[in-house]
Amino acid sequence: MTSNRQLSPECTAHLEQALAETDPAEKDFHVRQVLQACAAGQLSDETEAE
Repeated sequence: MTSNRQLSPECTAHLEQALAETDPAEKDFHVRQVLQACAAGQLSDETEAE
């Protein structure tokens, strides 16, 4: 599955924060935020396609 979709500025910020964190729990938090945002975006894209 390929996508040309860009990450939102919020997702990019969360990924940058995850890279900067030293605490694994904080890293996980930021990565989970991005995954949830992408999943929600994918669901809305699929709904619009129907």
